[in-house]
This record gives sequence, C-alpha cells and structure tokens, in this order.
Amino acid sequence: MCGFLNTVASSGSAITLPLLMFMGLAPSIANATNRVPVLIAALIASLTFLRAGVIDWKLAIKVLIPTTSGSLLGVFVASFMPERDTQILIAVAVLCAFLLLFSGLKKLLARELNEGARYRMFEVAVLFAVGFWLGLIVLDGATYLLLALIVFVRLPLVKANAYKNLAILATSLIALSIFSLEGDVNWEIGGIMAIGGVAGGYLGARVALNHVAKVWTFRLLVTVILLELVHMGIQYFHQLS
Repeated sequence: MCGFLNTVASSGSAITLPLLMFMGLAPSIANATNRVPVLIAALIASLTFLRAGVIDWKLAIKVLIPTTSGSLLGVFVASFMPERDTQILIAVAVLCAFLLLFSGLKKLLARELNEGARYRMFEVAVLFAVGFWLGLIVLDGATYLLLALIVFVRLPLVKANAYKNLAILATSLIALSIFSLEGDVNWEIGGIMAIGGVAGGYLGARVALNHVAKVWTFRLLVTVILLELVHMGIQYFHQLS
C-alpha cells in the first residue's frame, strides 16, 4: 500500500508513519525506518519511468539539485530534533494535508499543460523548501513535490510523477544513509515494509502512466489523508487508555 500510494497518490507515508508510531516506535525511529519502503518504491517507480522514456535528464538534474540540497539540511535538523517536536511536526503535516482537501488540487491534477517547463529562481526556492521537508519528516512531502512540479514548474501529471519519484529516490537515499549511521533505522521492520514497496512501486508506476491516473490520484489522496486522521485518533485514544 505504501509503495503504491507513494507512486500514484504521493502519500503512502500517511499510512505507514502513524502506524509505526502506533506500534510503539519512537517518532525519530519511525521517521527513519519509514524511509526504507519509500526508497525502494521510488527506485522501482523511477526504473519504470526511465524505461518508458518519460524522464529528460537535463530537467531531472535541475529538479534534483535544489531538492537534494534541501534534503541534506532537513536531515541535519531532524537529527537534532527532540521527540516531542517530531510529533508536533507530524501533526502539522496532517493538518496541512487536510487543508489540501479544500484547495483546487483536483483541478490542478486534472488539467493538461502544453507549455514548456518553467525553471526560475522562484521554482528553485520552492523545490529547495520541499526537499527540506522531505529530509526532515517526509510525511506528505511527495504530495508537496508533486504539486510544486505541476503548479510552479508546470509539468503535466505523468511527467511530474516521474520527476517526483526520481527526487524522492535521491532524497530518501541521503536521509536513510545519515539516519542509519546514527542507528535510528529499524532494519527488520524496514525490510519487511520494503518487500511490499517493490510490488507497490512497480504497480503504482504502471497505473500512473495511464490517463485514468488523473482521476484516481485525487481520490487516493483524499482516502489516504482520511485514513491518516483515523490512525492519529486511534493512537490518541490508545495513549489515554
């Protein structure tokens, strides 16, 4: 589920990160371990998009430079962040995701853009900020990256999905390397999650290449965010008991 949703709806971590915390992992360990399936799913999806000939490496490099730079800063901040602050950040991410439900997201994902990609200092700053969030907490970061590529860089959905997964692959590799050196990754749980991520990432990329992805991407985003809110509610009442 995580691999599929990260590829098509960009919010697989909305399920897995709260679930890992509900299982008893500390927020920092959950945040680090969650990068394993995200990395694997992004790898499978990126390979699928490469074979489909969707990715232009000149534009890919332009997208990767600011996102990976921001990710490095985000991971550095996350490494020194107290557990309570990490929990607050997750709550903020949930709130932002909920607000997206009432935005013009559906129209943005459904429209066709025929003009060329736009890449100015403003777009660089936006991609850097999204990269920072991907390194810091990752939850819904892929959603923000997908929106940034569609709204600001002005890519159509299929191409935006391709570059999004490539950037997620690079930023997740950076984050996972640093977190693993600090001993924050639970490799047993992460490995089990990665197995599902392989199949989910491949299936998600195949679906994303289809024209019906425009409709189902929005529906999956809505479903996942609502499930995320349910998970947080369960966790809250579990702590009270």
